[in-house]
Amino acid sequence: MKFHTIPQEKFPLEVTSHVRMLGNYFFNLFLVIGQNKSALFEAGISGGVDCVIAQLNALGICPDYLVLSHPHSDHITGLAGLMAQFPRARVVMAKGANEFITHPKAGPLLVKEDFFMSKGLERMGITPGRPPLETIPDIHDALVVEEKKSLDLGGDIFLDLIKVEGHSPGNLIGFVKKDKTFFCSDSLGFHYPGRGFWPLFFTNAAAYVSTIDLIGSFNPQIICPAHQGPLIASNASKGLQDARDITHSTIQRIKKTSLSDEKLAQKMFKESYRDEFTLYTRENIFNCMQLLIKRARET
Repeated sequence: MKFHTIPQEKFPLEVTSHVRMLGNYFFNLFLVIGQNKSALFEAGISGGVDCVIAQLNALGICPDYLVLSHPHSDHITGLAGLMAQFPRARVVMAKGANEFITHPKAGPLLVKEDFFMSKGLERMGITPGRPPLETIPDIHDALVVEEKKSLDLGGDIFLDLIKVEGHSPGNLIGFVKKDKTFFCSDSLGFHYPGRGFWPLFFTNAAAYVSTIDLIGSFNPQIICPAHQGPLIASNASKGLQDARDITHSTIQRIKKTSLSDEKLAQKMFKESYRDEFTLYTRENIFNCMQLLIKRARET
């Protein structure tokens, strides 16, 4: 794996006067700071929790909201540690997130992936301050976003949350209108710095494209994926176009291939499983390739 593009000592990193990027280069969390309240968008993994807590302590902030972007392992397994540290914070999630993580098959897979990712961070010099997750967090009391929700943080700072489709069940994106800053999580794909995105239309390819277009309709000046740092100014518009292009080309590639689905999945796995993607298990990423093929064929 290549070296960190953003050194760990740069965190927390100022994105705007109201937004800080926390966590680490691989798993980004975004703190939105209003006059009266603050919200942390993303939860990351258990191996990054103690770094995030230390960064929040350095800023002198206890978040009022913990916003879950979606219930995949690299976005939810840090939530239990954050909830324990900030018990007064209100957890916010989209409809469908709790149903996803409470499925009988979900818990063991989340725990297994969190263990692998936390060990991967340790190999990269980011030492976890706690053991990997053992059980999935209990979020049944969370504030559920059915379609849209605006969090008033004070001082004309609002975090607008929108439930979207295409990538994951229970998927939220966020927007700070004052700064034209968008928190897209994985809704544009997996962010490879300098190489665009790898598409992640795991639930519905057409809905995934619609979500990209929705994000573009806000004309964001800053786009904050959940991995490998933000895209600013011209890089934001380029990132949106890159995400559209790779999504459409991947769908067409799958539909037009002469390869069997198994051989195509193997080929796509070899192309994608490098650098930052190797923080995830091989089994997970191969399953992702199979899922992309399935969803493209359904389009």
